[in-house]
Amino acid sequence: MENDLNIVGIIHARGGSKRIPLKNIKLLGEEPLIAYLIKAALASRHLRRVIVSTDHDEIRSISRRYGAEVPFTRPAHLAEDCPSEWVSRHAVEFIESQEGRPVDIAVTMQPTTPFCTGADIDACIEVLLADKELKSSFTAKTVTERPEWMFRRRENQRAELLLAGAMKGERGIFQSLSELVIPNGAVYATRRDTLFDEGVIIADKTGVSVMPAERSVDIDEPIDFLFAEFLLTKGVIHE
Repeated sequence: MENDLNIVGIIHARGGSKRIPLKNIKLLGEEPLIAYLIKAALASRHLRRVIVSTDHDEIRSISRRYGAEVPFTRPAHLAEDCPSEWVSRHAVEFIESQEGRPVDIAVTMQPTTPFCTGADIDACIEVLLADKELKSSFTAKTVTERPEWMFRRRENQRAELLLAGAMKGERGIFQSLSELVIPNGAVYATRRDTLFDEGVIIADKTGVSVMPAERSVDIDEPIDFLFAEFLLTKGVIHE
């Protein structure tokens, strides 16, 4: 039964952000960035636990203040640039050793998508629950910058199309092209066996839950922070 599944949320929040120092606890509006996703995760109907994986004392303190668990300190070798699946696997191993029972689904989340909601998290999980053949699911946004219109930049100011063909006919009409999506960085739900046996968060057999553009804002550069603050200021997003 679905209610018997051990589904845990793991928020990745190391302290070593390079482009924006301590990005995960930088104020967005009136709250630290990580607070938004913690509140969303706690609002999820499917997550049994919400755990923050961090190596930083201040991130740990703020995460606990907003209701997340921080039951361990992320090891140093996982506090540098490393694959996300390693971080989630470490958290799952800790949870299983603590609880004495296996995790069924690990839900990897990132504070850099602060406008993700509890409903978005649940929708992603439900895509995976609805199809037993799927090994994973993820949240995404619709692509507007089409690969059919992209060029490789060559020497002497020359350019060539990334994809074979010619820039003519229906290729130039957005509505004539098939819908493409790209992960928005918010939520990745992965079955335990897939995470450990295949070492991936997004598997070959995966589902997708599409989020609207305004909730898919992914903060990576300082300008992304400014845009997120703009959305809050204009009331597009509510704290």
